[in-house]
Amino acid sequence: MKKIIGTMAFIAALVLAGCGKVTTAANTQPTTTQPTTKAVATEPTTSEDQMKIIGDKATGDSVYIITLDNKTGKDIKGFTIKADTEEEYPANMLEPKDSFAKNERRRLFYVPVKTSDVTYGDTDEIATQEYTVKITFSDDKEAELHQFPFGDVELGEILMDKDVAYIEYISKLSDKKVSTKEAEKMIAETNKEEVTTEAASEIEQSYYDEPVYTQPAYQEPVYTEPATQYIEPATQYVAPTEAPTQAAANDGNGGCLSGGGLFNE
Repeated sequence: MKKIIGTMAFIAALVLAGCGKVTTAANTQPTTTQPTTKAVATEPTTSEDQMKIIGDKATGDSVYIITLDNKTGKDIKGFTIKADTEEEYPANMLEPKDSFAKNERRRLFYVPVKTSDVTYGDTDEIATQEYTVKITFSDDKEAELHQFPFGDVELGEILMDKDVAYIEYISKLSDKKVSTKEAEKMIAETNKEEVTTEAASEIEQSYYDEPVYTQPAYQEPVYTEPATQYIEPATQYVAPTEAPTQAAANDGNGGCLSGGGLFNE
């Protein structure tokens, strides 16, 4: 009996000792982990498998293949290249509804226009072909990249400064960073001055100076008395005729001697 009571006392002591370490469900607060939001920067696609293209894929030594990043802040819906020997821009190199989105990276394939060997005067220097890229944005505004450096760029960024588009790239020739920003600004300023001059010339040629009618001033008539000029009558002298003698008056021959004169017997 004493053993049973001792065993029960021992068990009770263990239970009481363990109660100090037990945490009730009422005092337990569940731990909630709040999701953290991290800003994910939009980076151009670098995978060649996922990278879209501009133009048609082509191979060969004469094909220009360039990687371009659209850093203009706008979507580009039109992209075309014109050689200086071409009068008009060719067709759009982007497919309809396939805009070159901002912050997107694409691969450009361009096959240059073939030109004949044009020389400068008597020298052996071959004429250098220059290219201009025209881009059209989603808001229908346009910009041009002049003297595009095909052959010197492998990876470039298209950027905007107000209404002027330009590119930045690492030169293959000098291994230095090149920016066409200042050159494009100078071209834009020159074009602006030419347009202003032409507009002023057209306005000057079409300007018509409408005649202004001026009413003549009223002038009081002045009466001038005509000058009186006395003209002295001309006096014509008439010599007096000698009066006939009595003998001549009585002569029936009008003054002639009768009988035929001295020879009349």
